[in-house]
Amino acid sequence: MYKYGWTEATYNFQQNNFGNGGLSNDRVQMSVQDPGDVNNAEFLTLPEHPGTCRMYIWINSIPDRDGDLQNDIIVHEMTHGITNCLTGGGTARCLQTLESGGLGEGWSDAMAEWTEQKSATVSDYILGVWVTNNPAGICRYPYSTNPNVNPLRYSSLAQLGEVHDIGEVWANMLHNVYAALVQTYGWSSRAIDDATGSKGIVYLHLFTDAFPVMSHELVVMQARDAWIQADANRYNGANACILWNAFTSRGLGMLAANYVDDATVPAGC
Repeated sequence: MYKYGWTEATYNFQQNNFGNGGLSNDRVQMSVQDPGDVNNAEFLTLPEHPGTCRMYIWINSIPDRDGDLQNDIIVHEMTHGITNCLTGGGTARCLQTLESGGLGEGWSDAMAEWTEQKSATVSDYILGVWVTNNPAGICRYPYSTNPNVNPLRYSSLAQLGEVHDIGEVWANMLHNVYAALVQTYGWSSRAIDDATGSKGIVYLHLFTDAFPVMSHELVVMQARDAWIQADANRYNGANACILWNAFTSRGLGMLAANYVDDATVPAGC
């Protein structure tokens, strides 16, 4: 993430900042096989203080399974550190409401998925299969562009009152964004450590660039708008129609409001 803009000056976790801005001595402290809970994992973010990640044992199988061995669980938790730091300028307090907290869960699932997609064919993605000992994984539906596989839409939020459930709606929208961008630009195995070019990289640039323009305790429409603005800032709006069509495919069109779906896109899209 450093190469994509999460640096010392943008409140990253780093023991020594080498004079590049921000505060030092805020490394991530990791507790593995933590005895404090089961079937869970968590990340505590404090402003310019060390982040704390606690990984627990999962007891859905015999023998039990260690969440530290499931990469998407680790990435999900670490991404909470990224999103809490980048949203709101390092305060770590901008995702406290129900809907903004749900966005946080969605970003974490979306980042976990990004690390697990391995080709230009964007497959449906299921989180946490191994630790749960369940082919259905943790979420209610696979993340998918197919509405018959994952029916979640913007209007689904009206019935949801839990952050992880809300997060699944947002993460699936981002799955659709990712699939559309990969269809346009292709995929690269080097995107995780090379932030140049376009293959698989545009998505993560927009993912990261959107946070600085987001408001405090935002809602889903504002998160969508931040992606549109991030594209305008970095790519002069070259991907605006791709983004709008992806969001609209899940009901988050220009006129979406009050959990009523909308299919409106800008003229020319």
